[in-house]
Amino acid sequence: MHNANLYNSQLTNISDFLRDIKYIIVFYVLGDFLTTAHALNYGFEENDFLAAVIQDYGVSSLLILKTLFLVIVYWNYKILKDSDSKWTDLLWVTARKSIALVGLFLVVNNLMVISWNVAYCR
Repeated sequence: MHNANLYNSQLTNISDFLRDIKYIIVFYVLGDFLTTAHALNYGFEENDFLAAVIQDYGVSSLLILKTLFLVIVYWNYKILKDSDSKWTDLLWVTARKSIALVGLFLVVNNLMVISWNVAYCR
């Protein structure tokens, strides 16, 4: 019975985490991945590390890197949720919103690259 309760607790925890990071998933993971994949048809990746990874392993490797990043975010989420500090909620909210904002910036940047090339390079 203890294992079942632990399993349900872990599922609830992961469910809460996924609900908390919905904007990170939408903008940083999916939005950036899809717009980057499309923008690569019009140019090249500016980030040298990502350019090398994409060249060697393909654009899908970007999604693997983003998934790895989400694992790191989850690890930080667990540490903050298990902490007794009064700053943990503020730290989590700030980190979560900052990552989502970076994702939004990346999506807008990629859309600008796409629209610039479609409008002026035909």
